[in-house]
Amino acid sequence: VGPGSAGFINVEREAELSGSIHTKAFYILEGLLRSLLACHHPIALDASLAFEQSYGGIDGDSASGAETCCLLSALARIPLRQDLAMTGAIDQFGNILPVGGVNEKIEGFFDVWVDRGMDGAGGVLIPESNGGDLMLRPDLVEAAREGRFAIHAISTIHQALELLTGQSAEWVLRRAEARSRRFWKLVAPRGQASGPPVRSPGRPAR
Repeated sequence: VGPGSAGFINVEREAELSGSIHTKAFYILEGLLRSLLACHHPIALDASLAFEQSYGGIDGDSASGAETCCLLSALARIPLRQDLAMTGAIDQFGNILPVGGVNEKIEGFFDVWVDRGMDGAGGVLIPESNGGDLMLRPDLVEAAREGRFAIHAISTIHQALELLTGQSAEWVLRRAEARSRRFWKLVAPRGQASGPPVRSPGRPAR
């Protein structure tokens, strides 16, 4: 992430490795980020997002919630917890939408968690609307009951940010917006960088 004019860059799309559903999800993500940042000026940044060392093509929208959190993390310079995985699509209002294969995704991360000898605070964030779809293995259910693995059901991107950063979503968004505004001042034509007052970022209006 840095000052520039390219906006949010989907590296997978630029490399022709992104399927149509993933590409659409990224456009939705862009619209949501513009709303969340509450900007009264053009987005004046270059922010790229890629699935590192993935060369076979990707599709689907189930990572778009996590992608949103990653971009906000980079812009606000606030790290995300690495002991939590997330799945969930997003809409332009910041709602977390259901995904397919939720059981397999939870169990896949749990297996990685166990293989690496982790124990205690880890877990997953899933769409609240997928709660009725859960049919998990007995060993995972036992780990959740014993507090060794958590399953967080979320319905908004704000809830995801708070779980992943340990900070309030509004605080994260204020930091992200402030840095976005600094970028604008660096690249804006002289005399245009001051702009009108900026409202405090928050939840997108419905």
